[in-house]
Amino acid sequence: MQQVTIRVRGITPVPWGSNEWEWRCALAQQGRSVRASAQPGTVSPESRFEVSVVFWMTASHIEHVDLDNLAKPILDTLFHPRHPQVKDMSLTGALFDVDDDRIFKLNLEKRLVTPDTEEGIDVTIAW
Repeated sequence: MQQVTIRVRGITPVPWGSNEWEWRCALAQQGRSVRASAQPGTVSPESRFEVSVVFWMTASHIEHVDLDNLAKPILDTLFHPRHPQVKDMSLTGALFDVDDDRIFKLNLEKRLVTPDTEEGIDVTIAW
């Protein structure tokens, strides 16, 4: 089994509002960087993925956002969604050129972090 991890810090992970596109751009940039360096070459249209995401959030944000709403923008950014909800298609498939329907296991968690500079996400994907 292969695995990659993406870490983004310094941006509040929220699925709406003024910084949604900023943090999706940061995630896409990290995804493209990992893709270029890791060259996940054994991915096929039949690959099955396990995705674990930890959302690092301050007290002022952690209680006001649902995990399911947090997950979709991440999956749509790193994989190719069937029905993308973005104006900028460069924000999809940043890590994998497969549909996100190939995700067979999804683990989500919110964790409290004190300094807002540590807000962000850790995404680990195994296949």
